Amino acid sequence: MTAAPLAAEPPITPERTFALVVGIESYEINTGMDLSGPARDAIRCADWLTGTAGVPQDNLRLLLSPLARNQTGVDAKPATQKYVEDALFKDLPQRDGDLLWIYWAGHGFLNSTDQLLLPYADATAGHVTSLNFTSALQWWRSNRVGRGRFRRLVAIGDACRIEPGQSKLDFVKVEYPVGVRTPERRQFVLYAARPGETARNRAELQAGQFTDTLLKHLEGRSAAEAVRDLVDIAKAVQGDFAVMKAKRAAWQEPQFEIARSWDGSPLYGDHWTDSPAPTGAPSLDHTAWQELGEVLAGCQKPPYTYEAYRWAFEVTGCVPPAEHRLPSPHLTEIVRDLDHRQGTSRAVPLALPFIQHLATRSRRPEWAADAQAWVDRTLDRLGADPLPPAPPRPAERPALHVRLTPDGDNDFWLQLWSYQDDFENVGDYEEPMELAAVRTVLGNHLLAHSASMPQRIEFHVPYELLEEPFETWQLPLGRKGKTVTLGCWYEVVLRCPEERQGLAEDPWRTKWEWYETHGGLHPDAAHDVGDADVAEGLAEALQLDASPVCVLADVTGPLVMDALGAVLDGGIPIAVWPRSSAPDESLRKALGAEPPDVLDVAALPDALKRLRVKRRPLALLWDNPGRVPARRSLSS
Repeated sequence: MTAAPLAAEPPITPERTFALVVGIESYEINTGMDLSGPARDAIRCADWLTGTAGVPQDNLRLLLSPLARNQTGVDAKPATQKYVEDALFKDLPQRDGDLLWIYWAGHGFLNSTDQLLLPYADATAGHVTSLNFTSALQWWRSNRVGRGRFRRLVAIGDACRIEPGQSKLDFVKVEYPVGVRTPERRQFVLYAARPGETARNRAELQAGQFTDTLLKHLEGRSAAEAVRDLVDIAKAVQGDFAVMKAKRAAWQEPQFEIARSWDGSPLYGDHWTDSPAPTGAPSLDHTAWQELGEVLAGCQKPPYTYEAYRWAFEVTGCVPPAEHRLPSPHLTEIVRDLDHRQGTSRAVPLALPFIQHLATRSRRPEWAADAQAWVDRTLDRLGADPLPPAPPRPAERPALHVRLTPDGDNDFWLQLWSYQDDFENVGDYEEPMELAAVRTVLGNHLLAHSASMPQRIEFHVPYELLEEPFETWQLPLGRKGKTVTLGCWYEVVLRCPEERQGLAEDPWRTKWEWYETHGGLHPDAAHDVGDADVAEGLAEALQLDASPVCVLADVTGPLVMDALGAVLDGGIPIAVWPRSSAPDESLRKALGAEPPDVLDVAALPDALKRLRVKRRPLALLWDNPGRVPARRSLSS
């Protein structure tokens, strides 16, 4: 047990304990922010405070914004900006108390200076107001609160601690004016997750995993006992999560922060054990950095850099940042970022698996050998654990490429290639044909080559044919010649490599290189385009930077082709658009990628195939400049 409070201090009593308890499930920003569970968690916390802990009901400020289906009938004000700020900055500072207990359940985001922002229930998409939790705690620790009041403050946040970039939320900047620090006022802050981690909400149980675990350890304790044993309680919660994480039943790691314990002894909140010795992996030494500088000299970020970065966390048992982005555009700085982090299950600097992964995927044998030799030497010199082999480059799915070259108004020359590791021409047709004939020839080809069926069919077409719904073509490929929908059995994508001419070619290639390097989960990978965005200047805006690589064209029928024209002119290699009048849902909602969920661009070919099976017709442009068969003479 931790030491009891100093003898000179009076004990914490329930009558002199006040609490602010907040639970937000319903956000005005959009329905994609809704959570099921925080309101119930807040009520359970309030029940413990006013029950076992003995806090008088009049000392509790309970603010709830539940979903309509989760209304409980509990008397509480909504968790809006007005009610939160009135309670926290006006009402409670005037109360004569010794202990303030703050509990908050809902969404949480970190700003650029790692301050925790907790959106209010009435925050809107154009005006995201939030409680700056970090700044509020600093305010409470200053002389803004009268001397002699609230010598102890406990703050508990069951919220994610992720960057807002992936959610595309634009937070209103807020910091509270802090006075002179009051040294005798001590704070204990317990977070559900470490920076960069999401806090798991179990919607089926209407409970946050963290709150559920914490309340089990608070059960049966009075307020004074809870305050006395907070460090032990926090460590026990961390221990429970370590066990759950080992069983793959949890992903977050609760963290507590306290400059000094209640008895004045120093404490650190990142480690479960009491050992003052640092845990985790060793860092790179001077020799390693010197040699690595030579290995990375003149080396640009290769494809799969983000995948290598992510694998370094996975293989060392370290929690990766929640936002799927590289920390720097420069390889040396990426290594420096990794070296500041520590794995937990393997005594290996994170930089080593990162470089090993890059070496495994490299197409430059000489560089790969030098990089792997550096990894081996450094492992041996530091006495680090051996590394497993990095995963090999994933095999590409076998594909059939269908090139249609216009010949007049309605006829097209047809050429077919199969691709698996390399292109093989499997069909040149002597006469141009209409699309109906193309459909017949394609069906015959697929039946004749059933032993080597492709998993993907790529139609190389001129801009005008983007309107043709190839993915819903009916072909007699089923049992006894039954017709089937092409896009329900194959990944069907459209290509326009012949349209990538003039100024449009360089951004097309640059954007695809960016996609291969950073991956499809990066928050900047996809860009939403609506009707109002389809205007002069859209193509210029799209080509400005290496990202985005994907456009979600959530536009109505008459504007689809204009939007796709801007996509091609702006060098965008990947795009999704509706084939017909869309149901009353956005493309992101159809793809299951509304915030806080993230769109995985790499998974789009399979995702659209699955949506077609559900009769949600979407088209996909997937134009990889590295997968274009050589042009053959149409008369050969």
